[in-house]
Amino acid sequence: MAMSTDSDLLDIVPDILSFGIDSFADEHARAQADIERHIRAVWWDKRGFAGELKPQYLTESQWTRSAVYLVLWKYALPQLTNWVDNDRFLGMIDFYKSRYGEEIEAVFRDGVEYDDDQNNVIDDDEKIPINDGRLVR
Repeated sequence: MAMSTDSDLLDIVPDILSFGIDSFADEHARAQADIERHIRAVWWDKRGFAGELKPQYLTESQWTRSAVYLVLWKYALPQLTNWVDNDRFLGMIDFYKSRYGEEIEAVFRDGVEYDDDQNNVIDDDEKIPINDGRLVR
């Protein structure tokens, strides 16, 4: 299951599906892969966990807003713009790129929820912020 859906896009940009593209399902999958790669690069390696990141242990809803902003910035809006000045979508690309950066950093600062014991409960030790004030080696 993807971290975001077209329904999530419609919550942010209500007319996104009225421009000739019926679905952004593939783009949601690409965005999820991008976010998982970002998590591995910024959070996983710095936590010192053994083995590989298991995306199914992440709380997907924690990443929905980041995924929506990423789909809009990187995948959906570039398909809709005509790349000329004063194009509505061109301006939106920069806006959602900034929103993505802000949102994903906020999630890292708040703490990534990673249910490594798979008990469907996020314990305190399973929500670790990236800037938690501790030196990690």
